[in-house]
Amino acid sequence: MKSANPTFGLVLTGGGAKGAYQVGALKYIAELGLEPQIIAGTSIGALNGAVLSSYHSFPNAVQRLNQLWDQLAEAGILRPNTGAVLRTLSYTAQTFVPKLREWMLDFLLKEGLLKDSTAIFDPAPIEQLLRQAVNPAELRRGIELWVTVFPSLKIPGLGYDWLIDFVRARTGTDAHWLCVQDFPDDEILYNLLLASAALPLAFPSREVNGQSYVDGGLADNVPLRALAARGCENVIVIHLKNGSAWNRHDFSEQTIIEIRPEQLINKSDTPLIGLIDSWLDFSAERITELKRRGYKDAKRCLAPIMHTFKAVQNQRQSHDLVVNSTQRLLNDPLL
Repeated sequence: MKSANPTFGLVLTGGGAKGAYQVGALKYIAELGLEPQIIAGTSIGALNGAVLSSYHSFPNAVQRLNQLWDQLAEAGILRPNTGAVLRTLSYTAQTFVPKLREWMLDFLLKEGLLKDSTAIFDPAPIEQLLRQAVNPAELRRGIELWVTVFPSLKIPGLGYDWLIDFVRARTGTDAHWLCVQDFPDDEILYNLLLASAALPLAFPSREVNGQSYVDGGLADNVPLRALAARGCENVIVIHLKNGSAWNRHDFSEQTIIEIRPEQLINKSDTPLIGLIDSWLDFSAERITELKRRGYKDAKRCLAPIMHTFKAVQNQRQSHDLVVNSTQRLLNDPLL
């Protein structure tokens, strides 16, 4: 449900399996008694945000999100898409048998054995989990949620080429920020959430109101602009990178607190391999470790700030007490 004047919001960035880190950070935020009135999320941050927005009590929402991540280790959501494997094999076979690739793909698609030939992973497990975790009716009544998606390009005659979207994202094509509560149709709502996490090549694009979308992290992995546009002045950003580039001068009206990993969050510093491994590792050990680190880093970032706020609040209360006492003495009748 849209807030008239949201003053405190959360930004949840994208990062695949590293999203478990956000769960730990959110646990500490809930313990402080802070409750966001608006959330903006990209990719896994959008899915985490959808769960948070589906519960009326924020502490209960965080607890439910924590339970869901514990289940992810056993759910096996990264199931290889047989079609993608066959597609790779058909490319190889094409060297020896002309037109075999085209014939094989056409046959599989017509027979319904291949739903999407462009995605490495089968989207069914994550879609099923999302439907179990998020009730659209409750989500529409919950915390205002904005998700980031990137408009993908399909060229007639060529279909979808994920490389084109990567190039477009790097050459200035903007992401779109869409409010989940603006979508009354349940299926479109689910597609919107899945689109935000549809990393090209890993998962298939999703269509929302006639537009094809993929992972919003291609163009905007830190969707602060969605909250700034709503006039939200106080924001906590939970990063899933040790260093996230964004221009502070674009948000001069906002008070922004960043929670970010103190130590390297990728499993290794090997270029690309370390990043991919970190995105895809949903093992129980990794999830537990990331949640622990998220809680620790949130406490490191927020505890000093909360301590300062409390000290200032106590000073103001003491000042008000002195002023009120003085005023009473001045108003007392003379003896």
